[in-house]
Amino acid sequence: MAKPSPRRGLFLWTVALWGGAVGIHSTVAGGEQETEVLQITVGDPTPLSDLVYQNTANLMISSGGVVAAFYPKPGTSRHFFRLSTDRGRTWSAEREGPSELGGGADCGTLRGGGVIMPVGEMRAAAGGQAGWYEQKFLRFTDDMKNWQVEQAPTYVPDAGPVALDHIVFPTWAKGKMVQLPSGDLLAPAYSAFKGDSSRRLRAYLLRSQDLGHSWHYFATIVNQPEDPHPELPGQYLGACEPSITLLADGRMLAIVRTQYAHPPAEYKPLAVCWSSDQGKTWTKPTATRPHLMCISPTLATLDNGVVACQYGRPGFHVAFSLDSGRTWQDRISFSRQIEPTLTGQFDLIKVGPHHLVVIGSDLEGTKVWPISVERRVALPARAAVTGRVLDGQGRPIARALVERGVNRYSVDDWVVDPLGWGRRVRRGNNHPERRVPAEYLPRLSYRSIQQLDGYPTTRTDDQGRYEFPAVDVGEFVLTVEADGYAPQHRRIQVGPRSKSEEFVLKPGRRVRGRVVDPSGRPIGGLCVELNAWHCHTDRRGYFHWSVGAPVPQRVTVRILKKYNPRYEVLKTSLGITQLASEPMTLKRR
Repeated sequence: MAKPSPRRGLFLWTVALWGGAVGIHSTVAGGEQETEVLQITVGDPTPLSDLVYQNTANLMISSGGVVAAFYPKPGTSRHFFRLSTDRGRTWSAEREGPSELGGGADCGTLRGGGVIMPVGEMRAAAGGQAGWYEQKFLRFTDDMKNWQVEQAPTYVPDAGPVALDHIVFPTWAKGKMVQLPSGDLLAPAYSAFKGDSSRRLRAYLLRSQDLGHSWHYFATIVNQPEDPHPELPGQYLGACEPSITLLADGRMLAIVRTQYAHPPAEYKPLAVCWSSDQGKTWTKPTATRPHLMCISPTLATLDNGVVACQYGRPGFHVAFSLDSGRTWQDRISFSRQIEPTLTGQFDLIKVGPHHLVVIGSDLEGTKVWPISVERRVALPARAAVTGRVLDGQGRPIARALVERGVNRYSVDDWVVDPLGWGRRVRRGNNHPERRVPAEYLPRLSYRSIQQLDGYPTTRTDDQGRYEFPAVDVGEFVLTVEADGYAPQHRRIQVGPRSKSEEFVLKPGRRVRGRVVDPSGRPIGGLCVELNAWHCHTDRRGYFHWSVGAPVPQRVTVRILKKYNPRYEVLKTSLGITQLASEPMTLKRR
């Protein structure tokens, strides 16, 4: 993968700090509306290992500013680490890490000095007392060069049955730990509780009042056994892998994983919730906007109020929020690869007032990147979105329909991989068939233009030109459709100096079909295979296909509600005109 280059992100709203709180408002300077942009700079990466498929690299920082990057290497069970004292720009020589270190990304930076990290799995207490467990910890000195091993008794009285066939005891989550003004430590964890379904997990907090020497259950973050979004693809598990952060206004933000299965890319989005009483109670979780997919999130709040979230699967990304996690923008992507090439389970940590370090893998191996995030006022707050629509010979296409839709990051359209996930995952980590070729990677989902969505549209003129005047700066998805051509779409960034967006359409057509249940109600989140193309139905039951020439006259169709046994699998062959004109019915079992 090409090295990420320094880039500028655009901020959709104007944000100001009021007594430490983040407020959203518009301002006018000299009669002209202004906005604020994020200037995001990704520094040169430092290679750590040539191991691509791994999920145990993680980061820690001491109160003195020493950053430690831990990582595995091929051919050894040990972990190694390197240190940085300049916010991740340069790193020390490699050191051998603690033998107990086996991965995980939870850790706690203590204000009085030192860093703690749970290692290994929690175990039932030796005495067999109900609700008591033992957790092994590493306690590092502030220079990160020395450590000692400890056992921390942990009390979770309601920890319940084995969940999802492998979650036996309370499990420490991504972290990072939060130290409250009182000195208490809060650490996220997950498991099932007594009375919970063995097919669901809940996310909760553990608290330590003695700097991590012992822990007790404190409060539940998310316990939501029913899938709040059955209209979306994926396999719902409840809530796990929680990460927490203190916001600039004193509240706390939590983000949780809701997806279970690994195979790409039918995933549930990450969900967020907030606490106004230092973690005692939490709001009802809501799906991230736009959807962030789908596992192992890590949060960090910078001194300028920007919230960063590292996450993965598919790919490896960092997204940013200027409104305390309600919406996300300016995503940086380090890889688009999927399981079983890349786990997506990596890490991020704050290392300065507006500085981050992220660790993870691309196709070259495990690396660490420094990132800086600054806020800049920019004029104007709006800009025109312009461009042209042409055919393959460079001739203008008149009367093409262009839509400016809301931003989305989800990638759930793809060409069916003939080798398949099951076969690739059985290959060794260095086997060439372990890596998924680019043509089979999931891509930004196509959604055909529908008046029901209410997004702005325009038509091209005789020269193929289009324009959306006075568009707020930010991220959008442009979609172009024209008779006799395969539709195209792309995500764009609108700013004071946005470039013209040119589309070159190829011959083909749009196919939009619909799937309903026996009573005529639409079914969302269905897998729809059309020859070798895979897509999903939206919440109104529609599937969308941009078909390039030569357009097939008949299409082999396979439709199923994956992970849901209530519906039968529909297999048929239809003419392409019939596919687009008549709803198909998926029968219940």
